[in-house]
Amino acid sequence: MTALVRSELLKVRTTRGWWAYLIVLVGLVGIGAAAEVGSRSVDERSGLDFQLALVDLVGISSLLAIILGITIVTTEFRHGTITPTLLATPGRERVLAGKAVAGVLLAVLFAVLAFLVIVAVASVWVSIDGGELDLVNGDVAERAGKTLLGVVLWLLMGLAIGSVVHSQVAALVGTLLWLFLVETLLLGLFSLLDAEGIGEYLPFHALDGADGAGGDNLLDYGPALAVTVGWIALLGAAGVVRTRRRDIT
Repeated sequence: MTALVRSELLKVRTTRGWWAYLIVLVGLVGIGAAAEVGSRSVDERSGLDFQLALVDLVGISSLLAIILGITIVTTEFRHGTITPTLLATPGRERVLAGKAVAGVLLAVLFAVLAFLVIVAVASVWVSIDGGELDLVNGDVAERAGKTLLGVVLWLLMGLAIGSVVHSQVAALVGTLLWLFLVETLLLGLFSLLDAEGIGEYLPFHALDGADGAGGDNLLDYGPALAVTVGWIALLGAAGVVRTRRRDIT
């Protein structure tokens, strides 16, 4: 398994897309941190809400994480490298498991890098006005942990989707359409049917609830986490079956 994980990490690191992920992540999180600090007064910057809002910016890496999760699987099918991969490791479940472990490590890296960028940008700006950050506060640390887990879950959701839909274009476009359009339309339909509560169990609404930030029309953290894990397990099981049956010749 260790060799599989190292192999998957090498595949990601040696692609140009890897550097694009890092550049986009640093840029978006840096801009978000600057905007958050700039929109707050000096007094507001000493409050817990401000500290939590900064930590929530780590969630920006979630979208990149799900895209990475999808491409870890689908890139191999797109370029035909899945054939030598599966021939070298006949146990297809082991290949998917290796991709999952590698993906989790990369998701953690994304979250940690995002956090470091936030600290770098916010601490400098806040210190100019004589203030200081308090990101080791218990509540802030708890939110940071939940946000990090949320990024990992987005990665695993992407990997599960990619293992079911082997076409990279279909998986990426379909996921983005579902995320930004289909679930919104379903929420409107459920509202018309007086069944708004069903929308809380949709996959990406559950993911939103599992990042610890909370919000309207979202499940509480515990139930959201359970539903999210359920969706990942369901799609992952379907992906294992699909990959087992896939003809790679």
